[in-house]
Amino acid sequence: MRTLIILIFFLPNLVLADCYVIGDLKGYSTRENEDYKISVDGISSQKFIIEINGDKSSVSPNDMSCMQAGSHTLLCFDKTSEGQSTIETWAVYPDKGKAVYTKSINGYGLFNGAKLFVGNIKGKCN
Repeated sequence: MRTLIILIFFLPNLVLADCYVIGDLKGYSTRENEDYKISVDGISSQKFIIEINGDKSSVSPNDMSCMQAGSHTLLCFDKTSEGQSTIETWAVYPDKGKAVYTKSINGYGLFNGAKLFVGNIKGKCN
């Protein structure tokens, strides 16, 4: 019984860290400067490091605050005092070798918009 109580108390802190290299992102975007028309877009040459590790989760290159929102999902955000905001989500599917990335930008005028990309898991981090 005592062991069960200890496990329940510390269970939220028991996070299994994972790290993936993501690339070949392709999908769609919409931007204010294009009258919010949906267009084909991608980030084919850029690679991202997705570290899934509870409150220490991160995406690189990126300086946004990230948190683990599921077993293989991150929620990242950046908010300024001027009311500008950027929100990203990353969902990694290791069994399929895929990752899904979304981004929403608001308060940046012509840069306002959104993205939805699907990419490949290129490998695990060392």
